[in-house]
Amino acid sequence: MTENIIEVKNLTKIYEEGNVLAVDDISFTIKKGEIFALLGPNGAGKTTTISILATLLSSTEGKALVNNYDVDKDSDKVRKSIGIVFQEPSVDGDMKAWENLELHAILYGMSKKERQEKINEVLKLVDLEDRANTFVKNYSGGMKRRLEIARGLLHEPKVLFLDEPTLGLDPQTRRKIWDKIKELNKSDSRITILITTHYMDEADELADRICIMDHGKIIAMDTSENLKKQLSGDVIDIQLEEIKERFKIPMIINQVKEIPGVKNVSLGTSEGNQPIMPNIQIPKGMPNISPEMIQARIRETLSDPKKLIMAWKKMPMTTAMFLNAPLPMKKQIAEMFDEKLLEEVPDNIREELIKVKKGELEETEVDSINSISISCENGGKQLPMIIQKIGENGLKIKTVNMHQPTLEDVFLHYVGTSIREENSNHTKGIKKMIQMRQLRK
Repeated sequence: MTENIIEVKNLTKIYEEGNVLAVDDISFTIKKGEIFALLGPNGAGKTTTISILATLLSSTEGKALVNNYDVDKDSDKVRKSIGIVFQEPSVDGDMKAWENLELHAILYGMSKKERQEKINEVLKLVDLEDRANTFVKNYSGGMKRRLEIARGLLHEPKVLFLDEPTLGLDPQTRRKIWDKIKELNKSDSRITILITTHYMDEADELADRICIMDHGKIIAMDTSENLKKQLSGDVIDIQLEEIKERFKIPMIINQVKEIPGVKNVSLGTSEGNQPIMPNIQIPKGMPNISPEMIQARIRETLSDPKKLIMAWKKMPMTTAMFLNAPLPMKKQIAEMFDEKLLEEVPDNIREELIKVKKGELEETEVDSINSISISCENGGKQLPMIIQKIGENGLKIKTVNMHQPTLEDVFLHYVGTSIREENSNHTKGIKKMIQMRQLRK
């Protein structure tokens, strides 16, 4: 039986000042030599979990063992057993690469001879040996990440924690980081790697097992393939011929949703032909938000006028995003609103939509989105009924593509894409839990 190098049982973390239940009674184990991914939306509890395991935070309740050491009682031994690459850059730009590693090695009490050998070894491992004397401020983002990985490996840890290791990197650099992670895991040391990530392809590519978290809880955990199998069924992408009466799109989506066996319907397809999307710029103070995740939620919201109205009323950012959006995107949205729906729209948005409908804004060429994506239990069974609904609305189908669910389909199935409203009962429950804890002190 393979030895577990990490064991977590009933782990809970409450930030009492903010009444926030960040980690909610979770339990899991990680085998020695395994790559284990924590996947979840922003605020799911991933970083809090990894911070507790790395002894950076204390837990409120529960127990966690890393390399057979208790993270609360044996924190020094845990720290000697782990390496960590933080979400935020933590190397010193005013020092050279080898100086960053030298400082880290000294803090770990390594001898001068051992330091020299290990620094050369880890720099070679991450392909930075020829840049050892370069000031880190002159490194690219990918080089800095590789240096941080080298620093985390310097003292030969049993477990390496990688918190969003490729966030903000270009695709080519991300691929290089992935190759290094695989190389580390397959080396003689068979180092165990725990990754937190927002990227579906990263988890799919690297992880032996994936744990999906949301609202501090574990909601699914298995291999990528088994998770996809759990989401039984098919995804059908349908591209339609040119549509003049755009108001029919939300009507068709609602009608298709009523077909037995259909789980979800959204505008655009997984093969491209997506709704025109705004350029997502992530604020510097919010580095752990994935642009891909935001775009997935926007696509879902753009499929349903009711969700758009809710977003405009509850999230000021979405109002600003619409008002600053390019005209083609505004046209797509305007075509979904009839006079009755316009009455529910906030005043400033309504005025803009009316201008668009009347053609009062500057005209621009636009390729309307004529495609929908449907998740269903049995594509072969549901497809004829879907085609019939589309035909009843006087529309013609251009292409049909049916495929198995992807990891992104699994993720959206478990965590949802709708705008979340505050659950007052849940908040009251957290406050009550905190009050009971304070009484026991």
